[in-house]
Amino acid sequence: MEDIERYGDYNEVDEAPGGTKNPVVTFLKILIITLCLLVVGVVMFRVILFNYYPKNIKNIYFNDDLTEYYRANDSDIDAVTQSLRAPYDDPDFASFFADNLIVIRGAGQIQLSLRYNSSVFDTIEEKYGVRLDEDSDELFTFRLERVPFGKDGEAYEIGELEHCESASKLMYTYYKLVFDGVDFFDDGTQDWIRLKITINDIPEADPYYILIYEDTEEYSEFTDYKLSGKEKPND
Repeated sequence: MEDIERYGDYNEVDEAPGGTKNPVVTFLKILIITLCLLVVGVVMFRVILFNYYPKNIKNIYFNDDLTEYYRANDSDIDAVTQSLRAPYDDPDFASFFADNLIVIRGAGQIQLSLRYNSSVFDTIEEKYGVRLDEDSDELFTFRLERVPFGKDGEAYEIGELEHCESASKLMYTYYKLVFDGVDFFDDGTQDWIRLKITINDIPEADPYYILIYEDTEEYSEFTDYKLSGKEKPND
């Protein structure tokens, strides 16, 4: 037994003869810790970037109609927002993500943010054999559609895109979309509104759809959208 214990002592490599630390083991420990910190840092960066939207894309936008409504109602526009339960076009392989929904029913307006990763161009090229110009300002068309409940009826366009601006950061491109002329039900009728995204240069391409508004028996949770001190019309 004593011989076995002595043999175990010889296998201890953390310290070199003389009681000093083994430089190889120390280097490996530092390398492992550095790699772990690097992996954690990359993951945190991607999470932060995934949830990031520029302020001009995220905040409320005051066009002429909303500015007039804001002043006519002494800045009380009764804006609400809703958490999107499925903020993507596809749950398995999403190309577009929506967020920051703002609804001003009295003004007949819907605002939202949209984001896509640059990898969407690879996906489109692989599927349709067409490489889109990533620098073009007219890649996509955005529309709102109301989706009728029940088996009868087809989705139909509502509202009109009044404002569209874009921004980019690293691999992401962002859009701020403002739709005017949106009629909302006030009689308790259940309502689904979706965003339809079409590729301008590929007429035969399938559209992308994201459900951006729900007012149904199953889900109708809205919360007040509080304007910040900087969110007001320009004088």
